[in-house]
Amino acid sequence: MNTVLESLNGGKPTISIEVVPPSRGADHNDVLVSVDAIMPWNPAFVSVTDHPSGRVWSEYNGQPVQVSVRNKPGTLGLCYALRNECGIWVVPHVVCVGNNTFRVEDELIDLRYAGFSDVFVIRGDERFVPAAVGSAPAGGGAAQLSAACNDRLCCAADLVQLVMDMNRGGYAGGKIQGIPAGFSVGVAGYPQKHPAAVNPDYDLAELKRKVDAGAGWIITQMVFDAAVYRDFVARARAAGIQVPIVPGIKPITRKKSLHAVPGSFFVDVPQSFAAAMDDARSPAEERLVGIKHAAALASSLYDAGAPCVHIFTMGKARDTVETLSALFGPAGTEAK
Repeated sequence: MNTVLESLNGGKPTISIEVVPPSRGADHNDVLVSVDAIMPWNPAFVSVTDHPSGRVWSEYNGQPVQVSVRNKPGTLGLCYALRNECGIWVVPHVVCVGNNTFRVEDELIDLRYAGFSDVFVIRGDERFVPAAVGSAPAGGGAAQLSAACNDRLCCAADLVQLVMDMNRGGYAGGKIQGIPAGFSVGVAGYPQKHPAAVNPDYDLAELKRKVDAGAGWIITQMVFDAAVYRDFVARARAAGIQVPIVPGIKPITRKKSLHAVPGSFFVDVPQSFAAAMDDARSPAEERLVGIKHAAALASSLYDAGAPCVHIFTMGKARDTVETLSALFGPAGTEAK
């Protein structure tokens, strides 16, 4: 049994965190310092995001060409540094969109050689919208989707299946028999549906496909209301999804950030929280409202049966540390 599932099935509510690699050329030490500040609350694991390649124009032999570029590279290196420097269990993200069988298999082999046994499969639900295929070849929407699906990685369930094939020793599209990879896989869930899904039931069916393919645990998109999480878990269980479901939260400590959330993440914010933030008369009051809401939300999520609360830190510690202090007490005290 792997460490993530051990922690989720341990019977005691815990926390986990997500961090983002620094922008190209920036210092990764800031992320290490942030995670270290959260370590006194004993997070079960940290997930490290990865991002699909974008495209920029460059010149080659006097001709314009498109070059794939990631704005935030360094996922593998940051995972290694976090494990070594902070002593925390690390879960790398593996991106589906814009990827292909051989490239993602190479990434997974690197992760296995580096000693990582849990991966989080992400960015595979954009298949609902052909225009969002990312780094697929140029052309019309249908052409993009066809090219992206050419080697069967057209959705997250396909990537989960590829990992399961590797776990059985199948490599290079099933042509080579090798050593079982031994990965556990987590996937994303969307309590208020993925923005590209036609409706919540269709989105839930896609989540079940990921679980049926072999995913062992789920982390949700951020929620701001425990009732949304409870309803999602109930619908998931009714659909036959029985794996642990971890709610994601993000402390929001600025009025400006709060009003940007629905457009950026396609989630709803409770009216009571929005009203309290609008009534705040200073940045300090806004911060206090946001921290109180995040701490109360986490407590309510535990009461709703969440085995863990996953905090999107964006690589910065202050909001998370203040939320955990409000929830559990000062650093080092016994968690709930």
